[in-house]
Amino acid sequence: MIIGDIIVEADLLVPNEVPLADKIVGLNSLNQDFFNVVKIPKYAVFTPVKDQSAYTLSSYIRLKNIDIVTVGVVKYHELLPSAANPIQNTYTFDDSTHILTLRPAPYATGLQGVLRYSRIATTTFTSGVLTAVPDAPEEYHWSFYVGLAAYLAAAMDDTGKAATYESQYRNAWAQAATQYAGVTANV
Repeated sequence: MIIGDIIVEADLLVPNEVPLADKIVGLNSLNQDFFNVVKIPKYAVFTPVKDQSAYTLSSYIRLKNIDIVTVGVVKYHELLPSAANPIQNTYTFDDSTHILTLRPAPYATGLQGVLRYSRIATTTFTSGVLTAVPDAPEEYHWSFYVGLAAYLAAAMDDTGKAATYESQYRNAWAQAATQYAGVTANV
């Protein structure tokens, strides 16, 4: 479902005078929020080299979305700045450079490195391109027009409609979160 269609559907649910630019802001917020609620697992595979500690990974990975890092049979844990005495086998990830740093470096070349992370939204909508689609799986695109309707109803001071529509899309997202909680991602 393209964002132009989402806007048309939301406008049918909540007649309004909200400018297109504000609707796009609302859709961008919904696109980001979907992945804060629904954690869709993905895997990144890398090839470790003995005594090399830094690896450049995809720009789609964020530190807050990493939950497992392994090299061979060794599991690494996030190095927290508050840790007074860090445990062995730690990692850090720089969101700006996309560099994963392992401490200690892998003990052998040829082991498989695997990083599991949650998918993020990568699209930013603009009013000039109404043919863009949300990053969420297609079966949840309908929730974006209900979410936008909640935003529009709140903007029009219709708190009853806003609460109803917000409850509907949040419930759909909660079901999606439950569905993806038990899913093993494809590498």
